[in-house]
Amino acid sequence: MRKFFIFLTIITCVLSSSVFAMTPTYANDAKFSRGVGNCCYYVDSAASGYTNQINDAAYNWENTGYGWNPIYMTAVSSNYATHIDFYAATPATNVYLNSSVLGFTSFWNSNSAVIVTPPYSPSYNYFYTEIMFNLSASDSYDYRTAKHEMGHAFGLAHYENSYSIMFPDLAGTYVTTVQQCDHDTINYLYN
Repeated sequence: MRKFFIFLTIITCVLSSSVFAMTPTYANDAKFSRGVGNCCYYVDSAASGYTNQINDAAYNWENTGYGWNPIYMTAVSSNYATHIDFYAATPATNVYLNSSVLGFTSFWNSNSAVIVTPPYSPSYNYFYTEIMFNLSASDSYDYRTAKHEMGHAFGLAHYENSYSIMFPDLAGTYVTTVQQCDHDTINYLYN
């Protein structure tokens, strides 16, 4: 009987560590230099078809269900001094989009100069981000896409754990909401 409990304990620890380990961050824990306590976001008219997905994503990041986190989201009508700006384009009008890219996040400094664009990640703190949706990819309207790209904006890298919203393949993920591993990393970065 004791061997069974030891085996069960080991299996539980292995599963817990693989499912609930923290989501990876960018180099040097790069994140918003202004924090996320009053995170304003703007939806450009080109991305207005994503408004429901964006608002749902903002609500989910603010209310993960795993306890308190520092994120507070506010939709605003201007992109002045925002944290996240949402846009949409097609591969014909944006060089970073193609048929397999549902969206991407670019990182900017306080002088409105781009720090890094896909496929690269920031290695130091940034002032704001721009999220671009792919209008040519119907999967980009999936609610997970907005949540995933917002995760990048907050400082989360891709995570090869299909139980994380940061899993890089929409078809291979098992979740549709922010998970505890994602929530815990936000608390690590911003507390």
